[in-house]
Amino acid sequence: MAITGSLSEFSLPEIFQFLDQGQKTGILTIRDPQDLRTGKPFLRYIWLHGGRVVAAGDRLDNRGLVQLIEQRGWISDRLRPDVERLISENVPLGLNLKALGILQPDQLKLLFSIQVLRQVCALFQIETGQFRFEAKAELPKSEMTGLSLPATETTLMGLRSLKDWKALQSKLPEANSTLFKLIVGEPQLRLENLENQVWQYANGTTNLKKIAEKLGISIAKLQQIAFRLIVVGLVEEVPDIDMGMPSAESDHAEVNQSINNSDRPEISNSFLQSLVGFLQHKV
Repeated sequence: MAITGSLSEFSLPEIFQFLDQGQKTGILTIRDPQDLRTGKPFLRYIWLHGGRVVAAGDRLDNRGLVQLIEQRGWISDRLRPDVERLISENVPLGLNLKALGILQPDQLKLLFSIQVLRQVCALFQIETGQFRFEAKAELPKSEMTGLSLPATETTLMGLRSLKDWKALQSKLPEANSTLFKLIVGEPQLRLENLENQVWQYANGTTNLKKIAEKLGISIAKLQQIAFRLIVVGLVEEVPDIDMGMPSAESDHAEVNQSINNSDRPEISNSFLQSLVGFLQHKV
């Protein structure tokens, strides 16, 4: 079974959240024929098992992970035959190299960070393109360090590492918006100190400007933190909307006259249909 779509319709965090909650196993392919940043084609593969990201790369020849290891000089000529044997046998490469004493746990963690989180960060820079998830795809064990992260937590960690937010600037919450918690109790995701403090202020009444002032950080940094909490489903942005409501001191007769004005425009059927569709989608 394959699921396909456009990144303009479904954002990467939404896709990751779906794969995480559905505990999906397979390969997610992100493809953009012409990356707007570079003018060159963009291609990434993300492998998941049970909703957890186990590996990532830009190739399908089972040589991505071993290339990372070789670049760091962690494989001697004497050990190379053992490594090639493991690749040909298609067994979990990282765990087997650890068992042989070739790699240490800290080295595996570093490899996973470079292989997965760096690739995920690159995905957040893609503004257009297509995605495809194939549930029956075989997992390349020779690309696996043996470590994994839930897809939603991968999103969170990838955004923490993001240096250039230009591609996401238009998606950041407004400075006058407030945040509202979507879950009861403490979040299951591991939050950093500032993320947890912003989470505590998600009361639906304190806007982002005031939160930034209370925490002593820039509004830009606060917006990025808020965006991270939003895309992993912990909070929701509540826009600051001026409803034009009359004050308590307004003249009641004038208000009633405005309400009963027979010249007010009728709501079109097309608008009502769009609204019903939107509400059904949200539910």
